[in-house]
Amino acid sequence: MGRNRAIKTFDPRRPGLTLDLLTETDARLPVIVELLRSPWIMRASEMVAPASGLAGKRREREVEVVWDARRGAPRSFALDDGHPYVVDAVVQTWAVERAWWDPRRRLSRRCFRVLTRGGLYDLAYDRIADRWLLTGIVD
Repeated sequence: MGRNRAIKTFDPRRPGLTLDLLTETDARLPVIVELLRSPWIMRASEMVAPASGLAGKRREREVEVVWDARRGAPRSFALDDGHPYVVDAVVQTWAVERAWWDPRRRLSRRCFRVLTRGGLYDLAYDRIADRWLLTGIVD
């Protein structure tokens, strides 16, 4: 069975416990509790933080981006190790504007989900700080 053995052999049924998600609301809570006890589900709060002090795949760090003005999109970016990631395609773009009325909490970003040979990455140009950030790695 390989790496998925725990998932394939997990039996969520306990004696006297109904796991029907389509019945009344009270029956759903035991299902959630049982699933959270399963060996393959991990809460973000339980993840071990790397040396940077940030946990999970949703950590922000500054990156160096080469901008392609003709396409209006990132051409490549480099992480801390200096290895360049060439952008094969821009999958999605969006803007994030939050708390525009509060100068201390204001957030203004132009975001790009980009495809490279290494995977899918979320890049964001922070308009306020005038810098590029790697905001996520997509599974």
